[in-house]
Amino acid sequence: MKKLIIIIVILITTVFITKGSFAATPTKTPTIISQENTEAKQLDNLKSKIASRVAELNLVEKRGITGTVEEASGTQIVLIDIKGDKRYIDVDELTRFYSPDSKSFGISDITKGNTLGIIGLYNKQSKRIMAREIDVITLPKIIQGAVFSVDNKKNTFRLISEKEKITVDVATITKTFEYTKKKDIASSGFSKLSENQNVLVFGYLDKNDKNTLLASKIIIFSEIPKNPKINIVPEALNPETTIIPSTGSGKKLTPINN
Repeated sequence: MKKLIIIIVILITTVFITKGSFAATPTKTPTIISQENTEAKQLDNLKSKIASRVAELNLVEKRGITGTVEEASGTQIVLIDIKGDKRYIDVDELTRFYSPDSKSFGISDITKGNTLGIIGLYNKQSKRIMAREIDVITLPKIIQGAVFSVDNKKNTFRLISEKEKITVDVATITKTFEYTKKKDIASSGFSKLSENQNVLVFGYLDKNDKNTLLASKIIIFSEIPKNPKINIVPEALNPETTIIPSTGSGKKLTPINN
């Protein structure tokens, strides 16, 4: 009987100890679920930021352009590029300015007609450029036309195109070439120039005389006729060099200029 009582007491004690153990053990499952939800949200936010940044970078690319200033204000420059299109340039505190004539050059010094070279970030959506570097540059002038007259003493010649007439100054540094079917392009010289020749000239306008082009390169197309739209008045009829005819009586006729 005593053994039965002892067994019953042991069983009852064991049951209470087991229940107490289960009651005292905390569950960790809710904590794990909470951490997983937090990490998932952080990962989603990170993915969203990366996708937004990638989309932004895809819209922007580094680009450089040149053009003539049409308008300039405190934060914007409007350029006319070489194709004749308007380009809008934004300026901020990170934009750097350069000019060969001034060390303190800035946005306030830019005026209409300036030729600028710009490097910046082009936005494909807005089609604007955020300028990072702005340089004042001098672009070479390219003219194709016909030789109007040659001055061997001054080493210059007059070139006429469809739109303009200009004096070309040929210096010792000027490189002159001649194009022919047999030789393709070969070295040439000032002495090879003659009236009515088809000529292509690369050079820069003289700062002191906008009607004079300082030639850096000349290509003579001796076998290709000039543009038929270019009308050259023969030197004999050129008012600058017209010889006043004689009447045979020792007197010369004075031409009447309208």
